[in-house]
Amino acid sequence: MPKLSDTMTEGTLVAWKKKKGDQISAGEVLAEIETDKATMEWESPEDGTLTEIYVGEGGKVNVGDKIAFIGGEGEEAPKEEEEKAEEQKEEKPEAEEKKEKEEEKAKPKKEEEKKEPETKRTKTGEAENGNGRRKS
Repeated sequence: MPKLSDTMTEGTLVAWKKKKGDQISAGEVLAEIETDKATMEWESPEDGTLTEIYVGEGGKVNVGDKIAFIGGEGEEAPKEEEEKAEEQKEEKPEAEEKKEKEEEKAKPKKEEEKKEPETKRTKTGEAENGNGRRKS
């Protein structure tokens, strides 16, 4: 994702103006990107073929993340990049799910800590808490 303004930290890919497999020249408009301030056209930085699109229309992306691959003649996008991108997408929900489970496990422990020890009656009828101390 190119940085299209000084304050931009992420952008939304509004529309692709080219499609996978298209021949492009430097300066041609590839996509429209919505920044924190405006929707701007993104121009190709080089000549080549748009061999891969990593982010679909409507996708939000951090500045610096890959959104497309422009290859030279006969060059294709590296397979590793595609696999890593897919793995990262799959790992996020698992990590979030794991975090939620850990939070659920922690909740009952916190509630148990807050409970006062049960009161017991001794043979003489005096009330004691769980620590063996008399309760007043």
